Amino acid sequence: SQEVNIDPSLWFLCGGFGVGCGGTGGGQLTMSAAAVDAVNAASLSGSKEMSLEEPKKMTREDWRKKKELEEQRKLGNAPAEVDEEGKDINPHIPQYISSVPWYIDPSKRPTLKHQRPQPEKQKQYSSSGGWYKRGVKENSITTKYRKGACENCGAMTHKKKDCFERPRRVGAKFTGTNIAPDEHVQPQLMFDYDGKRDRWNGYNPEEHMKIVEEYAKVDLAKRTLKAQKLQEELASGKLVEQANSPKHQWGEEEPNSQTEKDHNSEDEDEDKYADDIDMPGQNFDSKRRITVRNLRIREDIAKYLRNLDPNSAYYDPKTRAMRENPYANAG
Repeated sequence: SQEVNIDPSLWFLCGGFGVGCGGTGGGQLTMSAAAVDAVNAASLSGSKEMSLEEPKKMTREDWRKKKELEEQRKLGNAPAEVDEEGKDINPHIPQYISSVPWYIDPSKRPTLKHQRPQPEKQKQYSSSGGWYKRGVKENSITTKYRKGACENCGAMTHKKKDCFERPRRVGAKFTGTNIAPDEHVQPQLMFDYDGKRDRWNGYNPEEHMKIVEEYAKVDLAKRTLKAQKLQEELASGKLVEQANSPKHQWGEEEPNSQTEKDHNSEDEDEDKYADDIDMPGQNFDSKRRITVRNLRIREDIAKYLRNLDPNSAYYDPKTRAMRENPYANAG
């Protein structure tokens, strides 16, 4: 049999065809003529299979027609290309975006499916109205053992190995008495970008009604006390004396009268929190409720606008003072 020296890169073909191969001292592989024919046949068949998978080369005419069709689609004279889902592909999208990678679709049809969010990779977020539980239901008391509950205490939220109660001699599974309540388990919430930054999420407007009711009770108590004081003054005759006094007849009220104190009681309640609204940077008098810094009437002309002559009286903007008469040179 004839022996042929072949390249060492084809050594892996020796065992695949069941032919005899032998090595030489110079690093060459000797192969019989039958093995050479088998390798040649295998290489030819492999090249045919590869040629079937390779895309066909386009001629110049086909390439020109393809470019003309793309230009017509961009101008709107030809219908847009449709993908596998029946959706139109924007002709202005570049080819490197619309072309599908080989690992996505072997058919390599133009589509934008690979550019859209994949459903299996989307995260499941909690609903916008979901929030943590508040409070425990007081009426949820169990009297019977439920299937799947803890054998020791009878709660449904854990098993026997996770129970923190004292181990009973006879568990609740067999006695059916003294069933422990379920733990207050909070839900596992996962919010998106907007849900994490929603300040009003979980707010219950009914909680504000408690504050409204509290203020209403305080107001009712004040009115009740005020009515009681008036009744006491009427019974003692103080109001009759004040009505018959000459100052009251001439329209003059006593400055320290009890009625004035009662009328100013609401103002005193508001003045109680007036110290908290002092603004830094301004001379704000909380007792007089005016800003001392801005007492100028806005309709008045500003000092620096009374005389526009640059050689007239100097106005210092830092102290807002004009120490000379701006009309001195005006006559």
